[in-house]
Amino acid sequence: MKRELILMVLTFVLASSLRAIQFTPLSIEQMTRESALVVQAIVLSKSCQRDSAGRIFTKVELEVTEVWKGALSKNHLAVVHGGGILGDRKATVSGQVEYGLGEEVVVFLVLNHRDEGVTVGLAQGKFHIKQEAATGEKLAHNLFHGETDTRSRDVSALDSLPTKRRLTVAELKRRVRGERP
Repeated sequence: MKRELILMVLTFVLASSLRAIQFTPLSIEQMTRESALVVQAIVLSKSCQRDSAGRIFTKVELEVTEVWKGALSKNHLAVVHGGGILGDRKATVSGQVEYGLGEEVVVFLVLNHRDEGVTVGLAQGKFHIKQEAATGEKLAHNLFHGETDTRSRDVSALDSLPTKRRLTVAELKRRVRGERP
C-alpha cells in the first residue's frame, strides 16, 4: 500500500512537471499596444535574487540604445522575470524569456510597481538582433517573428508562415511606431 502511494505521488509530480506551455502568437502590433515601453538595448548583466516571498527571480540590466515607444529618463533599465539559479536552488518558468550577456535585443515591456520592465508575452516580447554578414543589415527574430537563419532559407516554406519571413530591425521599428512602409 505504501509503495503504491509513493508511485502514485511520483507519477503525479512527474506528470505535472512535464506540461508544455502553449503560446497564442501575438502580433507585433498587439505587443506594441500592450507595452508601456519598447526599447532597443544591449544586455549588460544578469543576477538572480529572492523576493520577500522567497521566490527566485532574475534581474537583467539593459543599456538602452533607442526608445521606440514610451519614455526613459536614463539609458539603463532593469528587466525582471521569474526563475533562475540561486545557490543550489533552481526555479523555472515555462516559456520564460532568456537574456544573454552582451546580446542586442528589442524588448516589449510593461512596468511593475518598482518601474522595472517585465517582458510582454513571456519569450514573445523579446527579439534577438543579429547583423547579416552578407548585407550588414540588422535582423530581428523571436519565437514567432523573423527567421533565425537566412542562409538556409526555403522561400516556399516561409511564404506559408507570414510571421517567419525575414524581419529587419528597421521594419520592426516601423511597425512598432505605426508608420507606413
